[in-house]
Amino acid sequence: MNYLEPQGFLGTGASLFADLTLLAYILLIVPGMIAGFLFARMGKHRPQHKWTMITITVVNWLLIIFLMIVAYRFDVVGNIGSQPANPRYLMPTIHAVFGLPAQLLATYVIYRMLREDTLVARGKKRGESKEQLRKYWFLNAKPIMRLTLTLWLITSLLGVFNYLIRYEVLPIGGAGQGVPVATPEVTPETAPAATPDATPAAEQESPIPAATEAAEDEPAVTPEATP
Repeated sequence: MNYLEPQGFLGTGASLFADLTLLAYILLIVPGMIAGFLFARMGKHRPQHKWTMITITVVNWLLIIFLMIVAYRFDVVGNIGSQPANPRYLMPTIHAVFGLPAQLLATYVIYRMLREDTLVARGKKRGESKEQLRKYWFLNAKPIMRLTLTLWLITSLLGVFNYLIRYEVLPIGGAGQGVPVATPEVTPETAPAATPDATPAAEQESPIPAATEAAEDEPAVTPEATP
């Protein structure tokens, strides 16, 4: 698979795209999420909050489509059914469960902001007052945006753990593709008792019968001559 090449630079065995994605989330995307939230709290909805949200959402979609979905189909889809408890396959699934709703909510928020801007601009051209323009505002944006931020941050944290587990930076059992079966070492306590070598039959001395030994010691008996 092309997405596995070239090798990354963090020394974990991950691809370059995976390493860049990890650093992008830690150094850029998560700080951008927090900055967007602060812009909204300070009332800087246009243009600071708006373009921060748009940038993060678009970059997230690019990473999801061109890296995460490809990796999930390549490594997880064929294994999660047979190994549902394996962290290597379970963590990406949990990551997707939180990440997809977060991304869809963020996309909806952006759509509503752009729609609001369009309708307000048209209303101003028609000479509508501020109170009349209020009907175009995205009035229930605050709870949706807070939920989006919460899911985004959870997803980002899960993504970091997913990286650490997938490339075995965290030694969690079952995360590797294959774990060799451990065989106990032979110790003096567990080693089988030594048995003496059998002496070849040809080398064994057969015992001499007692009668034979006695016969060899006695003089030979000469039969007497008969008259």
